[in-house]
Amino acid sequence: MSNSSFKYAKSLEKTDFKIGIAKSKWNDRYVDMLVDSSVLHLKQNNIKNIKIIEVPGTWELVHATNALLEKYECDGVIAIGVIIRGETSHYDLISQNVVSGLMNLTLKTSKPVTLGILATENEAQAEERSNPNKLNKGKEFAQTILEVLNLYI
Repeated sequence: MSNSSFKYAKSLEKTDFKIGIAKSKWNDRYVDMLVDSSVLHLKQNNIKNIKIIEVPGTWELVHATNALLEKYECDGVIAIGVIIRGETSHYDLISQNVVSGLMNLTLKTSKPVTLGILATENEAQAEERSNPNKLNKGKEFAQTILEVLNLYI
């Protein structure tokens, strides 16, 4: 299955960006596929300066993203994590608050943050979305940050 609704820009005007990737260790099987696809797409678009920070879970992605934007002075960040619904409300608390935290960072810094967080009902959905041979959301995350960064030039 492929996602035919996502259209890539034909060309990017600038490619000398410093891109950060904040990645969660939680659900690493899926996160690693997303990160690998993102990095591959960035490199295919001549992005040479990529800084990756790994944190324990999705909750910590807000802190890692902030560090990438401020300490490492990245032009933009892709925050990548996978949250799979369990039996408690933890899924809702984490997903809602992390999205809010990432939005606040992009507004505070005026730098783009791509929401690379999959919030799925089960592992089959996580596999479908993270697998580079299926929906390949990692590639979409990378393309999104590039297109948004090109709005600023």
